[in-house]
Amino acid sequence: MRRMMPSMTELQAFEASARHNSFTVAARDLHVTQGAVSKQVRSLESLLGVELFERVRQRLVLTPAGVRYLERIRPTLDEIEAATVEAAGREQQAGILHIASMPTLGAKWLIPRLPQFFARHPEVKLEFVPHAQGYVFAEPELDAAIRFGVGVWPGSLADYMIGREIVPVCRPALLAGHADGVVSTPAELLQYPLLHHTTVPEAWPDWFAELGVPTRDAWAGARFDQFSLLTQAALSGLGIALIPRCLIDEELATGALVVAHPARVLSNKGYYLCYPEHKQHLPALQTFRAWLMEGADARG
Repeated sequence: MRRMMPSMTELQAFEASARHNSFTVAARDLHVTQGAVSKQVRSLESLLGVELFERVRQRLVLTPAGVRYLERIRPTLDEIEAATVEAAGREQQAGILHIASMPTLGAKWLIPRLPQFFARHPEVKLEFVPHAQGYVFAEPELDAAIRFGVGVWPGSLADYMIGREIVPVCRPALLAGHADGVVSTPAELLQYPLLHHTTVPEAWPDWFAELGVPTRDAWAGARFDQFSLLTQAALSGLGIALIPRCLIDEELATGALVVAHPARVLSNKGYYLCYPEHKQHLPALQTFRAWLMEGADARG
C-alpha cells in the first residue's frame, strides 16, 4: 500500500515559505523560481485537502492548519538535515566549520589562538562568514557563531567561553595625579569622562551599583558600537572605558592601558559559542567546541 507521503521538494517549499512568509524569498533561498515554489505548495495543499497559507497585506500568513502541520514536520526536517550533515561530516572526517564571530573577540582573542588549534587539528578547516547582529541558524551556510550576551538565544544552544570579567581602563596619563596611578574609590571615576558600549548601556551603572555607588551620572558619556573602538577611545585619552579583560590583555601588558580601579566585577554578559541543536553532533563543531572549552577561562 502506497504511503500518503508528500515529496521532499513540497515539504522544503512549504517550510521555506513559512519561514520567510514569502514565496519569492523562499524561491531565492531554494534557488528555484517563485512559480516553482508556489506550485509545490499548491500540490501539498491538494494532497492534504487544506489551505496552508492565506495572503494578508501582500504577506503569506500560515492558516491554523498550516501552523499545526509546520509544528509536526519541522522537527522531522531538522532530524533529516542533522543526519545528513552528520553522515557527510563522518565521511569527510572533521571537515569544514562555517562560523561567525563578534569582530573584536575574533581579532583580539580567537585568531591569535588559532595556530594552536590548527596544529592540533589539521583535519578541521574554519571558514568565517560575515558577522551579523542576527544569526539565522536556519541558513545552511552557518554552523556556529560566537555571540555576546547573557547566553540565551532562541533556536540555539550556548556555551559560555569568556568575557564576564570587566575592568575600567584608561590611558595612564589620565590618572597621573593619583598615587600609584589608580583611584582610591570607585566613586572617584565619576570625575572623568566615562566611555560606553552602545549595546551594553547598562554596564557602567551596573558596575557602580555592584560596588555600592548607585548614581545617575554613570549613564552619561560617549558611546561606541564595538569594543575595538571603545579600546581605541581609551587609548586616545578620551576617558575611562569598561571593557572585558580578555580583549585588552596586550594593552594592559604593555602599559598602554591601565586599570583605573582594581575591584573585580563580573558582568552578566559574556562571549558564548552558539550553535543549533540539530548541528551539535557535527564533527568539526564538536572538535572546535572541545578546544574552546579547554582553553577558555571560565572565570574571565
